[in-house]
Amino acid sequence: MYESFYHLKAKPFALLPDSSFLYSGSEHQAAYSLLEYGLLSEAPFMVLTGEPGLGKTSLLQKLIAEHGTRHRIGLLTNARYDIEHLLPWILLSLGLSTKRLDPIEAYHIFSEYLTQESKSHRRVILIIDEAQNLGAELLEELRLLSNLNDGKTLKLQMILSGQPDLYTLLQRIDMTQFAQRVVVDYHLKPLTDIDTEHYIRHRLGVAGGHAALFTNKACALVHRLSQGNPRLINQVSDRALTYGYAEQAKVITSKLVAQAALDRTKGGILPLAAKEELVVLAATPEDTTEVDDTLRSLGKDPNTEESFDSRRPDSPEEAYSLGVALKSRGRFKEAVDMFHVAAQGESMWLKSHAQVGLCYRRMREHQAAIQAFRTALEDQSAPSNESIDVLYFLGHSLEFTGQTDEALEVYSRISQLNPGYKDVADRVVGLRQVLKDAGSGREPALLNSSGSRGPVRKFLRFLIGRKS
Repeated sequence: MYESFYHLKAKPFALLPDSSFLYSGSEHQAAYSLLEYGLLSEAPFMVLTGEPGLGKTSLLQKLIAEHGTRHRIGLLTNARYDIEHLLPWILLSLGLSTKRLDPIEAYHIFSEYLTQESKSHRRVILIIDEAQNLGAELLEELRLLSNLNDGKTLKLQMILSGQPDLYTLLQRIDMTQFAQRVVVDYHLKPLTDIDTEHYIRHRLGVAGGHAALFTNKACALVHRLSQGNPRLINQVSDRALTYGYAEQAKVITSKLVAQAALDRTKGGILPLAAKEELVVLAATPEDTTEVDDTLRSLGKDPNTEESFDSRRPDSPEEAYSLGVALKSRGRFKEAVDMFHVAAQGESMWLKSHAQVGLCYRRMREHQAAIQAFRTALEDQSAPSNESIDVLYFLGHSLEFTGQTDEALEVYSRISQLNPGYKDVADRVVGLRQVLKDAGSGREPALLNSSGSRGPVRKFLRFLIGRKS
């Protein structure tokens, strides 16, 4: 309905989970990184919890899309505590059987399948969504199935995703044996106000829309109403676009959001916060400076009608702002070009090339991302906290592409510089175990090796010296 009016290729705020629209904010990045770490470190069980609507299913779909070619992945979405056994549903999820089988026969089929896949160097990964519905008995069945991981090779991994009730269930005293096998767990939290704005602009960009379609104040109001819950953000934003189309408004302002949300809350079902301010906001005259302030924050001149396609930056700082805006719209190749312009500024080198790397990661060009992060680290004048962030991006990209020894090298030095940094300590332990299992058992020689990692080594030595 409103798509053509706002030049959108698709609905940006549809409620159906779609991994192509997934916003990689700090929360979702941390959750996804831990899931990937769990896969890499061969964790028998992983647990992802969070309130409804926070994006757990979208994260799982992304995991399936990016790792489904290397592993056999089965997804269970409809298992409940009142079914007799889980195994028939597991066989169905893996496409092994649609028949009602004898439990012994079903166990034999599943066991043989794990063995065959293991011989082909593939793991079987079971993902159980809404796992809080299973109950203790079916979780115990999963624990017993994990005993099929005999010997030195892990054949089966399981990811349980669910609402906070799952976390409560696993803390029960009778679930101790199960909980002891959970190597990775993460509780997903709502988006912050900053992430909510980025989330809205990101989804607009993926759908082909303009980054400034929602004003800053509109994004802030959406956050207050939704409390950072992505599903509620989608509901409010979609309704606002509908109201904007009805009024032929070129920009979605806070007043439009208030009007749309106020009407939506009259039914009393949608659980929005800050309802008391909607009546006042909906009746308040439009703030004429709201749109101009948003355009300025995105690096545009409100006194002109120039678009991103015709605008030329006057400074590295402006180029960087335009690059961020292009990136938020999903125009990654154009953003890369703009960040290269920004990198010409002496003080912009590290963060501009870091953004180039992040763009390449979004385009799944991981080797190009690795090179961009290495280039960023050539700037030895950058603040150490920013440099460590880029080192972490580099380590994650190396790890993702299977360059385990180099990833361990980077993570180990981050741990030396900042022992409590994110999940680095766990990643170091996991990668060392991977190398040990592969028969290496050696520590990478950081300072004596040569090759393409030279700039990183040089920078690491500089950082260590500066910290000491």
